[in-house]
Amino acid sequence: MIPVPIETERLLIRAFEPKDRQALAALYGDPDVMRYIPYGVLDEDGLEQVLAKYVRVDEEHGFTFWAIIERSTGLFLGDAGFGVYEETGEPEVGYSLARSAWGKGFATEAAAACLAAAFEHLDARRIVAVVDVENAPSARVAERIGMQRQGLIDAHGRPHILFAKERH
Repeated sequence: MIPVPIETERLLIRAFEPKDRQALAALYGDPDVMRYIPYGVLDEDGLEQVLAKYVRVDEEHGFTFWAIIERSTGLFLGDAGFGVYEETGEPEVGYSLARSAWGKGFATEAAAACLAAAFEHLDARRIVAVVDVENAPSARVAERIGMQRQGLIDAHGRPHILFAKERH
């Protein structure tokens, strides 16, 4: 189990709270943010289903997705954490940030902190990331946190790059 909160210099990564609801709905309702997310833009019902899935994954695997909060302002910036890679059952790191938070290194900072926490608290041999081939910014984040390209795969009906980082 990965304990939260996870703290970095600029970020607090913590469980979602009821006060995050509006910002989370806006994040998951933004077509630009959700462009490369397999389930796409979420309405209220979709949001409920995803949040329920996060709870199930956490109960079954000891990890899930969490809120990213900017420590200096308390602003909700997005989410980061883990799903389960369907092909192997391994933890799959992911992140979604509000457009206002793009280009500031928050995704890299959050993903690196999540990756470190996973290797510290889980017995996973490796962590993967699955990135749409057209999502160059996300691929750069995976590379910046030390993940290596493993090749191309088909995921969700589209070509994706499979990244992985092995436990040392």
